[in-house]
Amino acid sequence: MQASEPHAGGPGSPNVSILVVGYNSAALIRNCLNSVAAACTRSAYEILFVDQGDGTTEAVVRADFPDVRIVPSEGNLGFAGGNNLLARFATGTNLLLLNPDVELHPGSIDALLDASERHADGSAWGGVTLDRNGDPDVGNTVHVPSLREMASRLVGRSRVALRSGQTFEKDEPAKVLSGGFVMIARSAWDEAGGLDQRFFLYCEEVDLFCRLHLAGHTFWRIAKARAHHDIGHGEAASPMRVVYLTAGIMQFARLHWSKPRQWVAIFLIWLGAVQRFAIGMLMSPVGKQFKVLRDSNRLLATRPSYWRFGYDPERGLLARLNRAGSKMP
Repeated sequence: MQASEPHAGGPGSPNVSILVVGYNSAALIRNCLNSVAAACTRSAYEILFVDQGDGTTEAVVRADFPDVRIVPSEGNLGFAGGNNLLARFATGTNLLLLNPDVELHPGSIDALLDASERHADGSAWGGVTLDRNGDPDVGNTVHVPSLREMASRLVGRSRVALRSGQTFEKDEPAKVLSGGFVMIARSAWDEAGGLDQRFFLYCEEVDLFCRLHLAGHTFWRIAKARAHHDIGHGEAASPMRVVYLTAGIMQFARLHWSKPRQWVAIFLIWLGAVQRFAIGMLMSPVGKQFKVLRDSNRLLATRPSYWRFGYDPERGLLARLNRAGSKMP
């Protein structure tokens, strides 16, 4: 591993700085960091890590990965704040955002760096994450929020879900890329000012790519850059995850959409949650999946004030959690 230099892009700078933001990820971090060497075999890199949780993940990194540069934590700044913090210390000409629950396949970072030359018109190159069955993780693929998608969920035909079955066998231009495994040119990152820290969790990378797109940047999803994503770690259908995700969507809407459009979004999200909550209530005796449906939508349906304001400092999700002692009702 190449030693860090004080200035990004300066002489001797690594080709890529790998940024890992941990949050109580001790059980996963070894697999993630151990996968890096085989994933990046032809280029210099550095790994920067910050622990925004209880410190147990940092203890593992400090003990087992002495070459990883640990940046002192400034508390839980969220995904955007954590990556912005690491980027301040990064010296590479590219920044690779990597979730601690992602395990890279051999050659995957090499594939991204090759793509940055093959698709030199791009400013970001994302990988394809796979679920536990080895299939592309389309259920966790990010997309730009839209009223059309929100409306489609009311009739049980999510436009995003309809993408299931895609294999991503060739490189494709993309509107947005998942922040869990994506490489961004340092110059583009600096032009955008990094991630917007008014987001705490979810949709921050969507906001970044939308801002870069408006400035004329393009992005690519790279077929050969693959990684395993431990979806179970994220508890995809947990009530808290769903509330944070929805707050992230509404934060995006508050920053990018008109007031009338925001109100339509609130109505569509709430109506969809009520619908799914009611179905879950009625059908929960039939099967576990309906209990999950009921529980994951209960807060969205009964407490819209928790998500409708996004991450507004006074009325948003974090402010309400703080006033409630960090406990959901």
